[in-house]
Amino acid sequence: MGLAPLEKKRGDMRPLLEKLHKDHINLARLLDLMSHELDALSAGHEANFDLKIEMLDYIEHYAEQSHHPTEDQVNKVAFRKKSMKEHKPLYERITKEHSDLIGLARNYRKTLEGAMQGEVLLREEVETRGREFVALQRQHIDLEEQEVFPLVESVLSDKDWQKLEAEIAHGEDPLFNRQDYNRFRSLIDYLQAHEDE
Repeated sequence: MGLAPLEKKRGDMRPLLEKLHKDHINLARLLDLMSHELDALSAGHEANFDLKIEMLDYIEHYAEQSHHPTEDQVNKVAFRKKSMKEHKPLYERITKEHSDLIGLARNYRKTLEGAMQGEVLLREEVETRGREFVALQRQHIDLEEQEVFPLVESVLSDKDWQKLEAEIAHGEDPLFNRQDYNRFRSLIDYLQAHEDE
């Protein structure tokens, strides 16, 4: 999945969903970058482990501290509605995937850190773990964009949205908004150098 399917404007999207949608576009951009890096690794080129580790650090921490908690709060309110009873398995699936994806990001980051520190790992093993991570992230984004967000939009009232907006603390994105150079220098430099791609 590239950016094109996610960049379609949905019309008048609620601010919280718009923020989550924008996060997905940014994440898709990073997943494209990760795929490009994995292709280079597969072709026998030098691996940029620092860049991959910064990507995983961003994905892991921003998702854990801001993106997933926002989705979880919105979903909790939406899926409690009587009309959503039949969609309970979908709710359980996405909730479980949130924790699974954080664990997967953490494990892949540890794999890369181990490789950097001289741990003996086959190039294919590093690549396979990376491709698994990218594929599962993309599958999760697709599920949310195509099934979860439309359902949520259809059942939440103006009052629900107002209450959620008041309750949810908006974490600032340390890569695409605030740009934390101390933490993500390699990634910020790379993204700025490849803005037009």
